[in-house]
Amino acid sequence: MCPDNGCLQSDYYCLWETEDREFKVGIIGTGPGFLSFLAVIFNEQYREFLPNMRLVGVAEPNPASPKLKALKNRNVPIHADWKDLLDKNPDLDLVAEFTGNRFLRNTLRQALPAHTSLLDHSMAVFVCGLHTMAQTSTHCRINLQEHQALLQAIIDEVREDIMLLDLKGNVVDANRSVCDRRGLSKEKLNGQPCWKVQTLEDGLPFCSAMDPKCPFLITRETGQKSEALMTRVDAEGHLRYFRVYSYPIRDSSGAVSHIMVMRRDITERTRRERMRQQAEKLAIIGEMSTFLAHEIRNPLFAIAGFTNSLLKSKCLSGKEHEKLQIIAEETKRLDHMLTSILNFARPARVTVAQTDLQAVTMETVELMSMGYRKQGIEFVTTFEPDLPLVMGEPEMIKQCLINIIKNSIEAMEHGGTIGISAGRTEPHVFLDIRDTGKGMTQAQLEQAFSPFFTTKDKGYGLGLAMIKKMIEESGGLVDISSKEGQGTTVTLLFQPVLAGDHSG
Repeated sequence: MCPDNGCLQSDYYCLWETEDREFKVGIIGTGPGFLSFLAVIFNEQYREFLPNMRLVGVAEPNPASPKLKALKNRNVPIHADWKDLLDKNPDLDLVAEFTGNRFLRNTLRQALPAHTSLLDHSMAVFVCGLHTMAQTSTHCRINLQEHQALLQAIIDEVREDIMLLDLKGNVVDANRSVCDRRGLSKEKLNGQPCWKVQTLEDGLPFCSAMDPKCPFLITRETGQKSEALMTRVDAEGHLRYFRVYSYPIRDSSGAVSHIMVMRRDITERTRRERMRQQAEKLAIIGEMSTFLAHEIRNPLFAIAGFTNSLLKSKCLSGKEHEKLQIIAEETKRLDHMLTSILNFARPARVTVAQTDLQAVTMETVELMSMGYRKQGIEFVTTFEPDLPLVMGEPEMIKQCLINIIKNSIEAMEHGGTIGISAGRTEPHVFLDIRDTGKGMTQAQLEQAFSPFFTTKDKGYGLGLAMIKKMIEESGGLVDISSKEGQGTTVTLLFQPVLAGDHSG
C-alpha cells in the first residue's frame, strides 16, 4: 500500500505501481494457514487484489507432511530448514511463517534482511479470512450468474415485449422479443428512448413520441405500478389492441431507480371478448324484438290504418293533409326499422351450399356496374386460377356483396375504384372488396361491426353487423381494415369445399 505522503519519495514504493514486478515468497512450516496461503499464491482470482507472487521454496522440518502434496507438479523446492531457504534465496521479498514457534519467529525477525518482510503465524488468521472471503465471493458470483442466466432465459422465452428503462425512458435492457422484432442486438438498443425501440409486428413504430398516456409516466410520477389499454392500426389497416404494464424497480434505499415496461398484444383475446359481448347483445336484441313485435307493431298498424283512412277524407285542409302525410311516412319508417331489427335478431336461415364464388361475384359486379359506372365508379376484378367451390348460399353471398359495394360507393362521393379479388389463404378462400374512399377513423373501425352504429344520416347501423352474422353462421369469417384517406377493405373468408363433401 502507499504511505500517507505518497509514492514520490525514493525510500518508498507502491505495490499497485509494480504490476510488472514479481514478488518472491518463501514459506516456513506447514501449520494452520499454510494451505490457505498456497491458495492465495496460486489462485488467479486473487490477481485482481494482490501483486503477482511466486513461491520459490518451502522449509519444513517434516518433509513427509501430507500438506506438501499440494505442491505436487509445481516444482517448488523443499528445504530442510529455514536457513537453507534463506541462503539459496537471498532476494526473498516475503517470508511466511506457519510453525507457531515463538522462538523461531523472534529469530527470523533478527535474521531476515531489511528488504524481506515477515508474515508470522499470528497473521495467519487474516490470510485464512482473505481466502474464505474470496471463496464466498466466488460462490456468490457463480450463484448470481446462474440465477441471472436462468432469469434471462425465462424472460427471453416470454413472447411479450419486456424492457427495463431508466427514469428518462431510455432502454437499459430488453428481452429477445424486442430485439428480434427490431433485428438489432441488445447493445444497440440500450440507451435509446423506448418509443423509438418498440414497433408493431410489421415494423411500424408503436409511438411517434412519448405517449402522455403511457403507464411509464404514471409509474415515474406515482411510484406505483400502472397499466393502460392502447390501440394501434397496423400497416394493413387492421386495428390491434395492446395492454401495456409498468412496474417500479426500487434501489436499496427504496427509491424508484428503474421502471420495467411490458407490452402484450391482446388483439385476439379482445376479438373473442367482442364476439362474446356481441352474442350477448344479440340475445338481448332478440328478447327486445319479441316485446317490440307484440307491444309496438300492433298499435303501429292501427296508427298507420287510421292515418291512411284520414288521408282519403276530402274534408281536410292542406295543412292537415300535410301533417297526416308526415305521420304516415314516419309510421312507415318505424315499421321498416322494426322489420330490420326483427330480421337481424332472428336466427338466419342459411342454407349452406357449394357455391362458385367467382361466378357469384362476377354476376353481382355486372349487376352493380350497370347503375354506377355513370357515376364515376370503376370496378376491377382479379381472381386466382382454379379457385375451389366454397361453402355458402349464393343469394346470401350476393346480398352481402351488394351491401358492401353500396357502402364503398357511399364512401367515394366523387367516384373511385372498387377492387374485388379472390384467392386462397389457408385454410380459407378469401374475397376482398377494396375501395378508394375516405376510409375510417380508428374509433369508427373499432365500432364497425357493432349493431346500430352508423355514420350515415339514414340507416340503422345493421349492414356490416348483418353481413358478419350471415357469413359466420355459414362457417366463414369477416375482417375489415381501413385508414383515413386511404380507403377500406372488407375481407370475406369462406370454407372451401373439400373432396368428399356433399353439402347442399
